[in-house]
Amino acid sequence: CFLLIKESLGFHNSLARKASTSTPLQMASTAQSTSSTSSLLPIVETKQIQLSQVNAEIMTCKPPLSSQSNPLLNLNPFFKNTNNRKTTTTKQPLLFIHGSFHASWCWAKHYMPFFASLGCPCYSLSLRGTGNTFAGDGVKKVQIAQHVHDLSDFISYIKKQEENDENETHVKPILIAHSFGGLAIMKYLEENLREKKVTLDELPITAVISMCSVPPSGNGKMTMRFLKRSLLDSWKITAGLAMKKVIKDETLCRELFFDEDLNAPDCVSPKDLIQIQGYFERDTVATIDLMDLAKKLPSKYTDENNGRATFLEFGKDASSGSVLPSLVIGAKDDFIVDKEGVEELARYYGVNAVMVDSPHDVMLGSKWRNAANEIRSFLEKL
Repeated sequence: CFLLIKESLGFHNSLARKASTSTPLQMASTAQSTSSTSSLLPIVETKQIQLSQVNAEIMTCKPPLSSQSNPLLNLNPFFKNTNNRKTTTTKQPLLFIHGSFHASWCWAKHYMPFFASLGCPCYSLSLRGTGNTFAGDGVKKVQIAQHVHDLSDFISYIKKQEENDENETHVKPILIAHSFGGLAIMKYLEENLREKKVTLDELPITAVISMCSVPPSGNGKMTMRFLKRSLLDSWKITAGLAMKKVIKDETLCRELFFDEDLNAPDCVSPKDLIQIQGYFERDTVATIDLMDLAKKLPSKYTDENNGRATFLEFGKDASSGSVLPSLVIGAKDDFIVDKEGVEELARYYGVNAVMVDSPHDVMLGSKWRNAANEIRSFLEKL
């Protein structure tokens, strides 16, 4: 069971350096469908859906059977359902939003199967200009408003899918974002709660989770902090991201995203890294429009006195968080987003930041469980 999971959900298919139009997960779905155990495991599937402005690539992973009726789930604690009950209808759907250089594929190896095994229907979206979500002929820049528009469309799509599946009308997804994806969520909330005057009850989501995400002030303050700390590290970030050298430089790519022990279980192997760099190249053909973004950051909806979002409601106690359940996670070994940036975003949502032992890509590599377990604990308290 464990070997089947590892081979079918991992990055172990032999692909060319440049990513093809198919992902390992598409191949995995085909491989699993021929297995006698395929119906018992959380299967990640890739498909295209039509949103209002783009034809988008998404991935889905639905919960398996309960551990009572599925003994395979008990062979590996990764898939153990501690509640020992059917998982197909008990949890709210999770919507995963990736950051720059990534697409929906980054959630497919660990996070989607893990949370699906706990009973949560999982969805991930390749934002416009990444994966197989085509931005348009000759398009090189995508505005943050376009990402927010696609996110809004996708939330509506998930609600309809889940309501149809469960014959329910109250399904509200939980948003989970990494890096630049957290900015899309922040702008989505600003647009709806502040500009459109939507009430919290009317908002079609349950909670927000941001990991290693861009703070409300943007990257400006972080850039200055990095310059003061280390000119070399600042150069690595600039060269790796702005100049896209992480696509070809394996050492720099690993240092910025995955720096870890190559002997550890679930590590990003040299073979994995080459494949990931192929995805990085594909997923940066159209990048975020930084000139447009500069007009929208720092967020104008940040309270100058306490750093909180002015459009969110907070408890009467000064230490209370937002009425909108929120979790902000940072990585102790993050090369891209520093602790101060994480804490700034936590203040924005009125919560305390949770720092985990991990590099920037908390959802990949040997330490992926650290952030996943924090999310799991948060979800159990909702």
